[in-house]
Amino acid sequence: MGPAEQAAHQLSQSISRRMSGPIQDSMDMLADAEFVAVVCHIHPDADAIGAASAMVMALRQRGIRAVASYGNDELPAKSLLTIPGWEFFVAPGDIPETVDTWVSVDCASPERLGNLRERMLGSRRLIVVDHHDSNTRYGTVNMVDEDSESSTMVLLDFFEVWGIKLTRDMAHALYAGLLTDTVSFQFGRSRMHTAAARLLNKGLDPRTIGAQLLEGHPFEYLPFLGRVMATAGRVPGWADGAGLVHVTISNEDMADVGHDEVEAVVDVVRTTKGGDVAAVFKEYEPGYWTVSLRSTEHIDAAAVAGFMGGGGHLRAAGYSYAGDRDGVLGALIGASEAAAATIGKAGA
Repeated sequence: MGPAEQAAHQLSQSISRRMSGPIQDSMDMLADAEFVAVVCHIHPDADAIGAASAMVMALRQRGIRAVASYGNDELPAKSLLTIPGWEFFVAPGDIPETVDTWVSVDCASPERLGNLRERMLGSRRLIVVDHHDSNTRYGTVNMVDEDSESSTMVLLDFFEVWGIKLTRDMAHALYAGLLTDTVSFQFGRSRMHTAAARLLNKGLDPRTIGAQLLEGHPFEYLPFLGRVMATAGRVPGWADGAGLVHVTISNEDMADVGHDEVEAVVDVVRTTKGGDVAAVFKEYEPGYWTVSLRSTEHIDAAAVAGFMGGGGHLRAAGYSYAGDRDGVLGALIGASEAAAATIGKAGA
């Protein structure tokens, strides 16, 4: 058995036993599927796009017609265009009526399906593929593995059991999600490295993919970052002293930069030592905010986001808020007691 075969064997042996049922149910549902629409969440990231692309490629390898989409008409971030599979994406309004099976990837709740929410929930054939702790299990079949580092990791396990032959493009799409959702392999189990090695063995260049997805900001990013960091605030006593650090990105601040630059801010803020939780308030539309939370050690970010109507993971989560800047900040400060209740319950 060669190195690649050994890695594949180790991966299949490590698939959680509790996932065997959902994996089998998914294979059964897809066995007689004729046309599948694979949908990721609105405002997609690399894990969402990578999972959707790889799933469509796998379905087409099985001779099943398939397209990919997400539930709004916004243009994708520039970095995401480097992920293979964009030729499979169609606008949400262009998904044919002949679709008989739906697959949701990397979408924890139906609200994030956007314009496709009602159509998908009205189907009796909906497979949900995800790894978020906060997933609401809204599918007919729910292939949700909270232990997985990314939704692309869930699919890598699924493809192993389903007998899909990984192509270079599929490996690229899967690796993109794994790389970004683990923050360049900082968070996850040891098997994420085994999985990454298997994907890279398909001929991928990790330096190129990393640079495409995580670097290459335009010059305008620097003055933008300066304006945003000037809004930095700290609440040392938040959550019984765990502490909160926050910055605000107004809708006006976003005028000269793209989605990639806005989303990159949280990775700057989280490097500070001012508090256990870093929060970035992003006003994508006037009066409508998305909030990114990152925790370091004590606070369960997913629980805090859940208290605010959102969700996510132990160390990375988010939610939405309608109102002004004082309101979005005040609401999170007001969640201090709920955040404090998670101390001691959030593992490393």
